Amino acid sequence: MIRLGTIGTSWITAQFIEAAQASNMYHVRAVYSRQADKACELAQRYGVDYYSDELNNLLFDPEIDAIYVASPNSVHFEQTMRAIRAGKHVIVEKPMFSSVEQWQEAHALAKKMNVMLFEAVVHVHGANYKRLKQLVNMKREELQRPFLGANLNIGQYSSKYTAYTDAMDNHLESVPNVFNLAMSGGTLMDIGVYPLYVAIDLFGIPSSVRYHAMKGPNAVDLFGNIILSYDTYQVNLFISKAVHSVMPSEIYMDDETIVIEGITRIDKVHVINTKGQTATVIEYKPSNPMAGEVEHFAEMMMKRDDVHQQLLYENWTQLSLQVAQVMEDIRQSANLKLN
Repeated sequence: MIRLGTIGTSWITAQFIEAAQASNMYHVRAVYSRQADKACELAQRYGVDYYSDELNNLLFDPEIDAIYVASPNSVHFEQTMRAIRAGKHVIVEKPMFSSVEQWQEAHALAKKMNVMLFEAVVHVHGANYKRLKQLVNMKREELQRPFLGANLNIGQYSSKYTAYTDAMDNHLESVPNVFNLAMSGGTLMDIGVYPLYVAIDLFGIPSSVRYHAMKGPNAVDLFGNIILSYDTYQVNLFISKAVHSVMPSEIYMDDETIVIEGITRIDKVHVINTKGQTATVIEYKPSNPMAGEVEHFAEMMMKRDDVHQQLLYENWTQLSLQVAQVMEDIRQSANLKLN
């Protein structure tokens, strides 16, 4: 059983704790927040052993094996490095870090300290995504005509958007983290990583990228289209934290279209042909969408000597690096400067 400490008190931390406890593969020992009252409330809600507003209490607790990091993007790197130096495995919420340089430095240290470092990208560890990947690979092998590409879409109106516009209108300094480049925020960093992970995993690294971003007064990206160009096809990503979109994502295969509802969870997948015939091929809703990733991470940490687990870990690590590299290229394309 993995003994776990968590950083952060948002809904995503609560969901991760619920999934970890339900798996029976973790004992959640401690929660940390800079705000002791929030840490206390979360610890009491889930029966955690203790809470603290001092991170070192978790990092130097010999009864903690791994740390889950769900803090603002801009502090992921500093907190992760501290945890690695303390000899802990680390699970970092997406996006893992703010640059490829940080990614490489953290993974080099993790290797030196003989600990594992994971990026928590919930959808690629789910059963639905595994089936989607198998479907896409099978359809591509059966293609009669050249593959032309896909449109992957996500528009999630942020509950913080009104606070952001108020801050901009009134020239306030208190900008919500999600719309603050100094906190490694913005649409690309917050949710663009979801369709990008799917695109890179299914289609590989593009030959070129272009991000046409609509920016706010503080230069943060609010809305935009990313074009991933490949030798014979292209993949388009529509992303926004400022609008609510109900568009599904689509992958085009000859006279059929694979339609994906909910690119962040892969909620449902249909195949529709030009005659209007529809087949629903994926429609599974787990009780907790994080169940797949928490089980995968635990199994990997507990079976580190297993060759199969080592290969899986290397594959996930390589995919994480590829996404980090393409994310950096996309930011450069749109002149988005973090921190």
